[in-house]
Amino acid sequence: MKKLLAALLVSTPVFAQALSSPPSGDNQRSTVTQQIGPVTVSIEYSSPHVMHNGVDRRGKIWGTLVPYGMTDLGFNGCKNCPWRAGANENTVFTASDDVKVQGQPLKAGRYGLHMIPGKESFTVIFSKNVSSWGSFFYDPSEDVLRVETKPAKSAYHEWLTYEFTEREPAKATVALQWEELSVPISITVDNASQLYIAQMRDQLRVRHSRCLIADGRGHAGRGRRRRARGESESQSEQDRRRKA
Repeated sequence: MKKLLAALLVSTPVFAQALSSPPSGDNQRSTVTQQIGPVTVSIEYSSPHVMHNGVDRRGKIWGTLVPYGMTDLGFNGCKNCPWRAGANENTVFTASDDVKVQGQPLKAGRYGLHMIPGKESFTVIFSKNVSSWGSFFYDPSEDVLRVETKPAKSAYHEWLTYEFTEREPAKATVALQWEELSVPISITVDNASQLYIAQMRDQLRVRHSRCLIADGRGHAGRGRRRRARGESESQSEQDRRRKA
């Protein structure tokens, strides 16, 4: 199977771009989505596991497989690269509206998510680059936001998982959980009530416009219905129809 895939990738590059193949290292792609008030937040990531190719890496994840601090990935000249906070291609954080992450403002959009692990603290990085492979093409000039958070011991997780561990109407905590470590990230929506009102106003405006179109309502619609029934219009109705 591997030889066949390699041959196809080398001999037919155009075909390879559209070819669906198993995830590298069996790191399945996952997505978690949560509503925080009217805001939708999601994280797309590849999920590695502790047991790999028959080798139990428990106790060797943090500080070994995932080094502390910035590291030289040995590719693309990136000498000081963060961790891709997952596996394979970029981990991607998406917010439908503006939010605050660890108390710091973050505009609505899609961001590449990276982390700088540490024993006592993790730096979480939100990058404008969402399409690269992991952190191999990380460029600090593309950083939009950096925040700090403290890791905590957690129940054992075989698969790297992002989970919304705390949820309230206008705030939530999403945590990266792997092996026996949890990395929490708080997300808040300061203007949840205003966003709800704005969304309802837009939805009502659209629905009202559609009803007017469908029912032929309004001054012009009333005039057309009267004429269809052979009824006469008053002068004031005629004036309103002309203005409409």
